[in-house]
Amino acid sequence: MSEMKTVVDAVALLRDENLFWSTDMQDIRLELATLLEVSANNDVTKYLAEGLAKRILFSGGNYNPNLELR
Repeated sequence: MSEMKTVVDAVALLRDENLFWSTDMQDIRLELATLLEVSANNDVTKYLAEGLAKRILFSGGNYNPNLELR
């Protein structure tokens, strides 16, 4: 999976209205999605965005975005 695709997938999950997030995540998920997008397009912060996106996608196991499409 390309690094930019990882960020795009993480942003899509954060913005998905159909997913339930913990109260803590619910309060920051939209801002976090925007921060990931902006950071991914900056040479200085893109590696941090990619690492965070991987943690969002893969922390609970293997994520397959094809299984999540509606």
